[in-house]
Amino acid sequence: MVFRKSGEGALWENLILAAPIAFIIVLVIYLLMYLTGNKIAPKHEHTPGELAPYACGEDFPAEYIQMGIQLYRFALYFVIFDVAAFILAVAANAPLISFILYLVVLFAALFAIPKR
Repeated sequence: MVFRKSGEGALWENLILAAPIAFIIVLVIYLLMYLTGNKIAPKHEHTPGELAPYACGEDFPAEYIQMGIQLYRFALYFVIFDVAAFILAVAANAPLISFILYLVVLFAALFAIPKR
């Protein structure tokens, strides 16, 4: 496709300038809204309870709570399947051997997680 000069300038020059001009217009509108909101918004009054810890009215437990290993196993499963879904989604044009090799590595990772 060839862009030819038309009247005031080439089409590609208009396209190149469109995004920065739109960005500047949106930025100016945002700044005007921010400054206007800053002037008309009620001022915040600090209270003594702002820095207090919030725990839904319950006291914090004094003892140390240890998490079980089962939660980490589920986290590993999630990471493996999440990465697998992403890789398989973006590898549509990859050769078949790459796909098969990736599935082999995926299943090896699943079997490497302890079943305890």
